[in-house]
Amino acid sequence: MATVPLQAISSGPAEAAHSGIREVVNLALVTPGCIRLEVGEPSFPTPKHIVDAAIEFARKGQVKYTATPGILPLRERLVAKLERVNGIKATVETINCTVGGVGGIAAAIAALLEPGDEVLLPDPAWPNYRLMLAWAHGVLVPYPCRPENKFLPDPEEMERLITPRTKLIIINSPCNPTGALFPRKLLEELVDVAVKHNLYLLSDECYDEVILDGEHHSPASFCTDGRVISVFTFSKTYAMTGWRVGYVVANAQVSDSITKILESNSSCLPTVCQMAAVAALDGPRKPLKEMVDAYRERRDLCVGLLDEAGMLISRPQGAFYIMANVRGSGMDSREFAFDLVKSKQVAVAPGTAFGQSARDAARISLASSPEDLSVGIGRMIERIEELGGK
Repeated sequence: MATVPLQAISSGPAEAAHSGIREVVNLALVTPGCIRLEVGEPSFPTPKHIVDAAIEFARKGQVKYTATPGILPLRERLVAKLERVNGIKATVETINCTVGGVGGIAAAIAALLEPGDEVLLPDPAWPNYRLMLAWAHGVLVPYPCRPENKFLPDPEEMERLITPRTKLIIINSPCNPTGALFPRKLLEELVDVAVKHNLYLLSDECYDEVILDGEHHSPASFCTDGRVISVFTFSKTYAMTGWRVGYVVANAQVSDSITKILESNSSCLPTVCQMAAVAALDGPRKPLKEMVDAYRERRDLCVGLLDEAGMLISRPQGAFYIMANVRGSGMDSREFAFDLVKSKQVAVAPGTAFGQSARDAARISLASSPEDLSVGIGRMIERIEELGGK
């Protein structure tokens, strides 16, 4: 039988790079005794009342399909949470529950973009945005969030990047990887840019309740013309990463398109996970406060260690990450991250995984234990001193 070459597959995903974080993860997993500071995985267990509620529901044997946007009790509670925490007035019809926050962001991008549409994306930024734009065949236009400006963007600089093909601006506050928290004035200026050029604004707020200093503001609380799409998750707030429950809030038209996309790729979230999310919203707030207090203490620990070593870039105000300057190693951050795993058994995320604005930095996860942070950062400082002495 003659062999016929297969047709080409989609160029976007085929040509896109894998996550630079996962490269380090893969090496760390096969390195005995490696201290893991590279992944944003809370060291806390999911609060007991959430787990107990899910188990009790599963035992009743009613784990069935649900409506694609999510069960009504969950969306009703999300309406209340959005108004209480974020100042957003939503309805159950404008909320879609998704497979993590990532599912909400991906569905929103799929709902908004045509091939060739340009998207303003922060640099540095969570790598998954780039992968999403690859399969959506969107055109990535990075806007810098420079270390010397505490990783905050300049709205005037962003506006100069806008062309007739621009469709969407993506913002992320509190930010992964930098921990930057956008002040309300900055958010208002970014909304003004979006309104002026009639653009959509996708606001990734997956760390909205992990605030270490200051106050979080949701742009949809003051921009109510329907252009803001807001994405949230239970993963970070409730240490529910593996439960995979997120949600996206948009205007009625965009929400309807998002529902159709979710129908095609997931049908609905697992019922047990949705019931766990209901229990999270109904339950006590004390575990949340205890986790955030712990992240703040770890932040302060790391700030002290890095500042003393001359490696502190900025003091994060939200999320659970801190960026360290590794320029003294004489390597780019990707090369340094691999060297650090091999030489000191410590894994950090290279800044190159997030963009050019962080090419001399490494991301450290405050979700790791204080002991691992102390030892791991100590070894990192030691390695940079060794390399700098060559």
